[in-house]
Amino acid sequence: MSVMKELQTEITRLARKEVKKELEPIKRVNAAQRGYIADLRREVAELQKEVVRLRKATGAPAPVEVDDDTKGFWISGKGVASLRKKLALTQAQLAVLADVSTQSVVKWEKHEGKIPFRKQETSVRMQQIRGMSKTKAWAALEQAG
Repeated sequence: MSVMKELQTEITRLARKEVKKELEPIKRVNAAQRGYIADLRREVAELQKEVVRLRKATGAPAPVEVDDDTKGFWISGKGVASLRKKLALTQAQLAVLADVSTQSVVKWEKHEGKIPFRKQETSVRMQQIRGMSKTKAWAALEQAG
């Protein structure tokens, strides 16, 4: 039985040696990647510090000035749908004119009551579209598309 044990230990030793030889390049690559990740983390930390420093240097952003014309402007979901029908536009075409996604127009039309536009520019564009005739709207659509 001693020979069996010796053979088993020798096989185990050789197997470990082979596994170690196979894993050595992987360990080197892994160590290099860990170093690269550490460098990236340091760089991100430096950039975040720089962003904070620049924000402090520039101060608070200037408030956006709102025109008196657009301040009182509002439109409802029903109004968007009737405006679109009046101008004979599809939802996609109105989206192009208003420079928004088609999904936004769909949501606007389903909205009950006044539509809260996220951007001031969108409100201004919708006010301009509301003032357009059918021919002007189609001409603007041709220019945009």
